[in-house]
Amino acid sequence: MTLPRLGTIRTGESTRELARHLERGTGRIMAATVRYEGGRWLVSFTCEIERAERVPARPAAVVGVDLGVKDLAVLSTGEVVPNPRHHTAALRELRRLGKELARRQGPRAPVGDRCEASARWHKTKAAFGRAHATVANRRRDGLHKLTSRLAAAYGTVVVEGLNVSGMPANRRPARAVADVGMGEVRRQLVYKTTWSWPTVGSPPARPARVAAR
Repeated sequence: MTLPRLGTIRTGESTRELARHLERGTGRIMAATVRYEGGRWLVSFTCEIERAERVPARPAAVVGVDLGVKDLAVLSTGEVVPNPRHHTAALRELRRLGKELARRQGPRAPVGDRCEASARWHKTKAAFGRAHATVANRRRDGLHKLTSRLAAAYGTVVVEGLNVSGMPANRRPARAVADVGMGEVRRQLVYKTTWSWPTVGSPPARPARVAAR
């Protein structure tokens, strides 16, 4: 990958598919955004890609998706997609790193004296960021696999309209809802079905206490 002012940089993930689109003339890069996240440098490309229309395996089939906390999703076919609870699984490590970070000498500035952050504070902060990034990446990967499978298999996907804002405001239910990524499921389905044949619908929202099971 070659970027202005930075030169040629080796990437940690394959860019072969993007390179093939550029070689065939079926795609072009409009912009590139570089950011530092979770202890790694990332680059995101905004591209225009010509895609062939993808027809799902069962164009006339309709599937309902009931999102929840106990299970990530229950399909109208009877299939239950378990909730991996990535954040809950990593909670002990995140708490440990958070307490360790609080004990380090951070960039605080007491009255009349300037306090520079210690090297150990920077090291722990980077580890804390990497741990959060790992949780987010695992959650995102699981949701992408689920939504890609639904978009490729069914002509119509009906996702339950969840009233997430009406769910309890205390920390434990809120954390459980965030760990599922309900809004992200629908967002991914909407943009993935614009690439292919399927459509996405939504029935009226049900009460939060029912949706959360």
